[in-house]
Amino acid sequence: MKSKITKLLVTGAIYLSPLMAFAQAIPTITSDKSVVSGKIGVYYSLSKLLIAGNNLVTIFVSIIITLSVLFIIWGGFSFITAGGDETKLTTARNRVLYGVIGIAIIILAGAIFAFVASILK
Repeated sequence: MKSKITKLLVTGAIYLSPLMAFAQAIPTITSDKSVVSGKIGVYYSLSKLLIAGNNLVTIFVSIIITLSVLFIIWGGFSFITAGGDETKLTTARNRVLYGVIGIAIIILAGAIFAFVASILK
């Protein structure tokens, strides 16, 4: 149990580590042409939030689709190496099915976000 939690935390940290590179403050230029970094209270409009949300959805869609394709490949490999065993064939068939369902759900979620964003613009 502890090993699964540790693997989950490490995997999450690996996937979220690139976000730390983008966590820098937005530089602003003052009237005397000096650059001030770390301005707090930057104004965000709805369009900027929609763009940020779209970027996050794009990242999650690409990660989930990659994992789903790997799941389908794993199911296909399991299907080939099942050797006629019905339980292994059923497990492999379910892996492929769940991978396809995962791709369909994540594409639908991206389309729903795009539709809602187009309505709010």
